[in-house]
Amino acid sequence: MLQYLRNYVPDGFTANMIRYPVASLFYLPLLIDGIIHRRGGKFWLTALLPAAINIAAQTFWGMAPYHHMDAGVISFLLRLSAIWGVLGAFLVFPDERRLARSPIFWAGTTIALGGFVIMSWAHVLGVRESGLAGLVIMFFCGLFQGLYGVAVRYVMGKLNPLFVFAVVGSYTSIGLIIMAPLGNPASLLRLPMMPWIMLLVSAVVGIGLAHGMYYVAVQRMGAAVSTLLLSVTPFVTICGSSILLNERFSPAQWIGGTILVLGATIAVRAPRNVLEITHANDSSTTEPADPHPTA
Repeated sequence: MLQYLRNYVPDGFTANMIRYPVASLFYLPLLIDGIIHRRGGKFWLTALLPAAINIAAQTFWGMAPYHHMDAGVISFLLRLSAIWGVLGAFLVFPDERRLARSPIFWAGTTIALGGFVIMSWAHVLGVRESGLAGLVIMFFCGLFQGLYGVAVRYVMGKLNPLFVFAVVGSYTSIGLIIMAPLGNPASLLRLPMMPWIMLLVSAVVGIGLAHGMYYVAVQRMGAAVSTLLLSVTPFVTICGSSILLNERFSPAQWIGGTILVLGATIAVRAPRNVLEITHANDSSTTEPADPHPTA
């Protein structure tokens, strides 16, 4: 969608000015409810941390298509954010640090990354043709995107994850609107109908729905596994393109994508396995557990 919009919207600052506020409107009822009932307490202040990281990530993400890189190369470089997400989660959260001792997690991660490289090999070669400015932009985009999930989990706690995104998304929208004059917002007055539709759809799908579900995943599975699972995104794109656009892909892309999904599936099993081992170790050093524990 962003690749399409590049032909009509002159810069990423202008696109961000519309996309994030539109996506945040869908969560406005949760935001208003939180204000009225004073939900969250100090979270309203701590939410500035993931919002600031997200503003940086979205700014670099919006700039990327305008620096001579195709969508495949951008997608490949962005998925390297999994490295920063996993390292950040291990550093900040003791429960996720247990994954570092899980052979299942590392086996799944290794398989997934191997499949990702096989599937994206053509884009790996394309990276060499990208300009230095584009590579620097995507490096920082991946860095902030990886740390974004860590920051979200750090401030979320047991709050409703969709309420959390309502707040973080609103803060992010304000920041991106303030930065809009760095681009050319006036160009939107001359935008044809179809690009406007694409701009709004990309906001709902790429931000509103995707980020809301991502917040739920981070709360339930942790930042490390959630960030790693995002590496499956390019394979989903390949499957969708083959079905909806009748595009043909090489056997290597299908094989690599299948390996990627297999590795990610194995990695997802690691948190439950680690949790079971932890509970077993705890029960061996404490009193017997209640045979009918509450949920």
